[in-house]
Amino acid sequence: MKSLFKIDDLLKQSNKAVRNERIALGLTQKEFANFVGLKYATYRYFEQEGKISLENFLSILNAINKSIEYKKFLDGFEYESARERAKSDINTPQDNMTKPIVPPSQKQITLDKQIFGNELFYSAENGHVYEVSTFITIMLGHYSDERLVLLLRYFGVERLKSYILKEKNIDLLQKFNKHISYLKKRV
Repeated sequence: MKSLFKIDDLLKQSNKAVRNERIALGLTQKEFANFVGLKYATYRYFEQEGKISLENFLSILNAINKSIEYKKFLDGFEYESARERAKSDINTPQDNMTKPIVPPSQKQITLDKQIFGNELFYSAENGHVYEVSTFITIMLGHYSDERLVLLLRYFGVERLKSYILKEKNIDLLQKFNKHISYLKKRV
């Protein structure tokens, strides 16, 4: 069976797409490598030569919020047996630690100052309804470690990641990655 694409073409397209994403974020190669959790030399080699391990490539996809598409690709394959299907339905401790309180389908959130603090929302009353996107943007505009942890807990890594990337704030990106690493270690 003849392949539709040459491997070299796919590699070039992959490193070009990731490079474009890095440039869109306004990050240097070194900053981007740090953000995605790779050694600078490893990332630089990928951007120049297009070669990288699958594990490192998946780290990049995960950091730039593209792992969902890859996961959908993998989920397209059928399970080999009913036993594997049953295993996939079991909640792991990591699921409980990283599963967001607010489901992705929920578009609004009601303000509770006891949870989110008075100082940021001093003019809004308890019970004020916010669009989730507006709420996250406000919280990230005045972020602290505590607020970042709250946002991660309430909205989850995947939902929050795109907002973090939009901020184009290296300090925020680093804190975000630090908290995610901590959550992964606790499990």
